Amino acid sequence: MTRSYAYFPGCSAKGTCKELDLSTAAVADLFGIALDPLVNAGCTGAREFRAISEQLHLTANGRIIAMAEATGRDLVVVCDTCLLNLVETNARLRADAAARDAVNQALTSEGLQFKGTIDVKHFLWVLTDDLGEAGLRSRIVRPLNGLRVGPFYGCHIQRPAAAHQRPREDKPALDRLCEILGATVVPYAGANKCCGFHVVTTDESIALRMSSSHLSNATAEGAQCIVTPCPLCHTVLDAYQPDMERQQRRRYGLPILHVSQLVGLAVGLSAEKLALSRHVVDCAGLTAYLPDRPLAPAAGE
Repeated sequence: MTRSYAYFPGCSAKGTCKELDLSTAAVADLFGIALDPLVNAGCTGAREFRAISEQLHLTANGRIIAMAEATGRDLVVVCDTCLLNLVETNARLRADAAARDAVNQALTSEGLQFKGTIDVKHFLWVLTDDLGEAGLRSRIVRPLNGLRVGPFYGCHIQRPAAAHQRPREDKPALDRLCEILGATVVPYAGANKCCGFHVVTTDESIALRMSSSHLSNATAEGAQCIVTPCPLCHTVLDAYQPDMERQQRRRYGLPILHVSQLVGLAVGLSAEKLALSRHVVDCAGLTAYLPDRPLAPAAGE
């Protein structure tokens, strides 16, 4: 069964984190998930559009949703910040007729209209909810037994809770995914806090202290890698990790994985398919889970 979605990768997955787009495409293809990229969809504006003009924020994001609506499919994203902007806008425009009319007036020149007929989903939820545990398990060839993974949720995927209208879960989707793949989830302080991305350009030292505290807590609890659903969090935790090490005068060497890369390890995709070489922090410690390498021992062995 092929599942088909409109796809908005966002700017990070097409720029600084190209490995996210590449690995997402590889995993989606393996599971028969069709992700059809929107053409010339623009930008969700991070949180800057909203700070400058609410109307600009609603129009830019309403336009992206309207483009997906025109395809008749739900919209999938791979960035927590894009997710927050789009979910927030989808809920607002569904509930606020005046705001919806203002956005649709701006979209008339392109023949687009926001109707509120689709949902916005993170690729993580496509895997855990739409594909589901049975679907995921059906393609696992190298369970991540013995791998201690620290989930880093970031803040934007958790907000706004009222707009998501998702059923109450005993465990977050990222924890459930790790466990389905065979990994051991490592809880640690700071896993659901801000990574510091939106501070890094104004005061890098503060951002580095924020993120280094998360890495320190994760390593103290025995995490061997971090997995995050957000490319902005990935950028800070991976690309700035050497700077954190210099600032804190300690070594972390903690690989930071995208959700699609963690799944890719378990379903037998190669390092090339997962574009692991693009990471700043060496992922050599994960080679035991790659094809044609010895399987890692199960926990306790």
